[in-house]
Amino acid sequence: MWKAKEKQIGVEQINGHVPRRNRLITGRAPENTEMLFTPAELYGAMAQCSSRAKMDQRAARAQVQMCRHLIARHVDDKNERFALLETARTLKDYVGKTMTGLVGDGIAYLQMVRDGYRWVDHFENHEVHGKRPTTRSPDYVFSRSGDMFVALAESKATKGASRAAFTKTVREGYKEQVEPYLGRKIGSWVASHGYAVGSWMKSVKKAEIFIDHTANDGLPPGDKDDGPSERSDPRDVRFGSYCGVLTLLFGPEVGEAARDRTWRPSEQSFTTVEWLGRTWIVGEDAEWEPLVIIFAFIESSEGGIDLMAELPEFTTDLVEAAKRSGGAIFPDGFAVLGRDEDLNLYSTILVKPPAQAEPALVERELEAEGLSAEGISVIDARSYAAPHTEVAEEKQTLLYLTRD
Repeated sequence: MWKAKEKQIGVEQINGHVPRRNRLITGRAPENTEMLFTPAELYGAMAQCSSRAKMDQRAARAQVQMCRHLIARHVDDKNERFALLETARTLKDYVGKTMTGLVGDGIAYLQMVRDGYRWVDHFENHEVHGKRPTTRSPDYVFSRSGDMFVALAESKATKGASRAAFTKTVREGYKEQVEPYLGRKIGSWVASHGYAVGSWMKSVKKAEIFIDHTANDGLPPGDKDDGPSERSDPRDVRFGSYCGVLTLLFGPEVGEAARDRTWRPSEQSFTTVEWLGRTWIVGEDAEWEPLVIIFAFIESSEGGIDLMAELPEFTTDLVEAAKRSGGAIFPDGFAVLGRDEDLNLYSTILVKPPAQAEPALVERELEAEGLSAEGISVIDARSYAAPHTEVAEEKQTLLYLTRD
């Protein structure tokens, strides 16, 4: 069983596509061609990719958990390279396809994260302006720090197709689902480039990544101020990324209400846990810093969402410490908690985002004796404590914890 071994996977095929002449389209080849990931990182990535607004998240969580247990039994815990073993072929076809698709989504997400992208949202959450160029569309929209434009991404995966057949599948995914939307105004943003990321898992010894992408034609990027219809603002993607996290942690009702800005986090209380020297808000089954900013934006009439661009990134040391603890930390602040013995100081917080001030954090210690938190997904809450505090007196029922 695959329990802890860090696995390696590489980008073995890269195909660039010269875009149509458009000053808003500027290609970017993948820079990361090798990556390592732990079981927790892959499972967390799969969960992130499952947090679709319209999907019942209880069903999505069950599906991810099912695949988590399946994958653990069809990947070894000793070889360096990631691969699905021959035993995976014994699964019923629909079970195998579900597992392969979820694994492919997770690998595609990790590839984009390793290539410098921080926030992700589902493409269908954003309105296409004007007539749609095709009935098909990509899976995801990715945003990175310091870039006003965004990237589109389509995930493909197979356990059975030949190399030649899958090469064609990835190419068509780019040409038919990604390329038509480049340079177009969608929601508040413009995608200047995109990728089709394919996970070829036919070999039982070595899975491979195939990528088709927008090639750089040497032209400078477009002027962001050429006109209101051509301006790109990625903040909706970044906000949507955290709505996806809220969907994952607290269910689709909360995620959709947050996206509509009808949810009131100031009327809620949240449970936290100390892990790796930081405080994390814990979901049902989150570093509070990203979420508290989102909480403030949801309840504010001001467009303060640009604060997300200033969120500090996690240090390499902290990310590695999470791996050693059996957990995982992602660039947006979402995490999978590590071993029970590394967790302590369960507390509740009230978040009271004042209208014209920094969000407030109130923390109270809980009795955590006899509780464990194996495999909980969370998101971190740290340095925005403000004087607007109110202590929560009532103890909460920790539904996501299990008694020994």
